[in-house]
Amino acid sequence: MTDIRLSRGLTLCLMSLVCVPQLALAAFVPAIPQIGAHFGAGESDLSRSMVGYMAAYAISMLVTGQLADRYGAKRTQLAGLALFAGASALCLLAPNVAVFIAGRVLQALGAGAGTVIARLWVQKDLPQRERLNVLTALTTVIAVTPAVSPPLAGLLVQYASWRMLFVCMTAVGIGTLVGAVFLLPSDKPRNGLQPAAGRQTTGAGTGPSSGTGTGPGTGTGTGPEAGPATAPAPAPSPSPEPPPRTSPEGPLTAYRRILGNRDFSVFATAISLAWCAYFTFTTYSSHAIQVGLGASPVEYGALYTLVIAGYVTGSSVAKRLGRVRSLELVARLASSVAAAAALVMSVSVRIWPDEPLSLVVPMAFCMVGVGAMFPTCQAGMMRYDGQHAGAASGLFFALQMASGAAYTGVTGLGGDPEFPGLAVAIALPALALLLVCAVLMHSAAERSPQGPADAPRPAPEREPGTEPERPAVQPEPSTTAAPHHEKHGS
Repeated sequence: MTDIRLSRGLTLCLMSLVCVPQLALAAFVPAIPQIGAHFGAGESDLSRSMVGYMAAYAISMLVTGQLADRYGAKRTQLAGLALFAGASALCLLAPNVAVFIAGRVLQALGAGAGTVIARLWVQKDLPQRERLNVLTALTTVIAVTPAVSPPLAGLLVQYASWRMLFVCMTAVGIGTLVGAVFLLPSDKPRNGLQPAAGRQTTGAGTGPSSGTGTGPGTGTGTGPEAGPATAPAPAPSPSPEPPPRTSPEGPLTAYRRILGNRDFSVFATAISLAWCAYFTFTTYSSHAIQVGLGASPVEYGALYTLVIAGYVTGSSVAKRLGRVRSLELVARLASSVAAAAALVMSVSVRIWPDEPLSLVVPMAFCMVGVGAMFPTCQAGMMRYDGQHAGAASGLFFALQMASGAAYTGVTGLGGDPEFPGLAVAIALPALALLLVCAVLMHSAAERSPQGPADAPRPAPEREPGTEPERPAVQPEPSTTAAPHHEKHGS
């Protein structure tokens, strides 16, 4: 029963969890000019409100990781969805821009839970070799959502009202919450899976660590094997081991341990830079294309979809390459594509400054590289398999979102950048991403190859109570029984 597979219902539920925050982010972009006009606020003010959204998103993921480790993933996720639905209703009914922005911040705080917890389930339930496929499915949803939602949002804004967007978001939040109640596994069985071998120490021969009954090496004391019956007597000794996995350490200590892992820190840096390039376009392209060049919300939605098509393409390529190539090689190829396209964009917007496609087409190719980076970096981060899994997942995505919020906050200090400035702002993190992947990931590939990352995982799954018994048994039986056990274990 140690080989757990994600059911179809759970997979769909996880896909909906990562869809919610992307819907709230992407559907808002085409409506920025109309919302600003409704409340009498400048478009640049609402563009910068996205910085606040991403900052709250980052805080949410930090808090979510800690809460999931302490109180359970399902309870944390349900609370986040309830907050998202309520915040969407607050935006819908907002009487002024201050209340509206407060609702957007609360939306981000609730939506961020799904980004962390969906990956946390993948990390706990799937071996490393199978994670990239599921992560690619999740990142495809993350890409398809902003590809589909801007054109639909543009239609709603142009022919109905911007408030209809938040009617839809409220409905999505409530629907996802109801689905999560029934589809997400309860916290207790999931938390009991891994430490079960160590927790069942009070009952003789009833738990997994005791061998479930009177089989060889179970140590129940009821069979004719008097010798082995006494050997498992120290079996209660593993009982103090599993509880520390629930992490009595404080958050700062946990984060120090996590950041000390080379795979985690390198891949977190890479995804943060990739996100800076993506989020800079998302934050400022609406103003540059709709206000600067006079495109309609529907036209902007179509152009945004072209960019996201590059993201989907990159994710699909990463899925195929990841089966036969190392994550480091995939990352280096992806960063090369992103950097080259960003450099082309910096030139094309100066040659055709009044043509939206001079920005959008190179950005679509840049997003091929960015789209490949996202599942690759997530799979690389999941090589960290120690304590604080929830905190690690939360910190990873919090660093990603916080970097985007900080970078766009700095680039927007002088107002929303126009085409030439926007192209440069996208190219800088893309070039830095290439440098990180070419230098640091090469070192990471040499020092922490992909194979050993899987090594710690089978240890908790192979009846840890049987391991200490080998030196305790007499030499004769031990040498014959141990190889037989190892054959089954492998």
